[in-house]
Amino acid sequence: MCEALRAEVGRLQPRQFGTRLPVMKRRAPWLVMVFALFALFLAPALALAGPRSGGSFGGRLGFRSSPGMSVPRSYSGGGSSYYGGGNTHSFHFFPSFGWGGYGYGGGFGLMGTVVALFVVGVAVASVSRALRASRGAGGAPWGGTDADEAETYAGRGYVYKLQLALGRSARGIQDRLASFAAQGDTSTESGLAALLQQTALELMREKDAIRYASAEAHGPMSLTNAETSMNGMTLAERARFQVERVRGADGRVHQSTATAEEGREALELVVVTIVVATRAPLHQFGELTNEEQLRAILAELGGASPSGLLGMEVVWTPADSNDSMTETDVMTTYPELRSL
Repeated sequence: MCEALRAEVGRLQPRQFGTRLPVMKRRAPWLVMVFALFALFLAPALALAGPRSGGSFGGRLGFRSSPGMSVPRSYSGGGSSYYGGGNTHSFHFFPSFGWGGYGYGGGFGLMGTVVALFVVGVAVASVSRALRASRGAGGAPWGGTDADEAETYAGRGYVYKLQLALGRSARGIQDRLASFAAQGDTSTESGLAALLQQTALELMREKDAIRYASAEAHGPMSLTNAETSMNGMTLAERARFQVERVRGADGRVHQSTATAEEGREALELVVVTIVVATRAPLHQFGELTNEEQLRAILAELGGASPSGLLGMEVVWTPADSNDSMTETDVMTTYPELRSL
């Protein structure tokens, strides 16, 4: 009996395992096909579900007029200089005071020697001062001995990014930002500072509608790196949408006539991004976790002076009133945003 039972079990086991393995092999190609269909059709659909339109305005005039971008004349090789040729402030004074051709002690005698030593001391002090100023990439003015002034004009820059997501109650900010882009002065440093101030003021007025926020601070860095960093941040934000409805920069305004598409979902959020580059650090930028910190950052941005502003950009999306931005879009596209 036992031998017959073992023979029957041995006869059934190969058939069971032999029938299951081919079934699994037949299912594998179907699973691959399902994933392929998802990648081809569903994933692009999700990518297009976000906002399609946006707008921006700004400029970088401070980088062009920054003293750190060019070598001051007093350091150059010609003209009235401490180095090289031209009318140099060197030891050409000494023959008149008894040194050089007249021999030591000649000319004006002891008085001439004292005056000559005084002139040498002044020249050495001036050269040392010039060298200290040039260590920060040659930007400090001759009269700038204050620490803040040296920090500001030492050829260094700071880059900051503030990003906010506002609820539907603040959707009117889309039109106000578009008006700033179309009518604001982006051709002067004072105009850029005024646009930054007005943008910060509008966001402060809509403080109750701000639901998500993030802040970044970078620097100090060279002016070249600061401009590169600012350009990268701005381009990354402008690349998030397909149609830039309005762009104001360098005193020119470009508007797109592309047909506006109606969003697939309702407009729930508007994302506004501010990128600024400054000569001196902004002290309020740090971890952003509450409304009080946000209010301090906006106030500091709004108080930026034209002379301290290297560049600024404001980017928002969506720009079309019928475009959509859902909370899911924000969470997937802007993972750095945190709830306030």
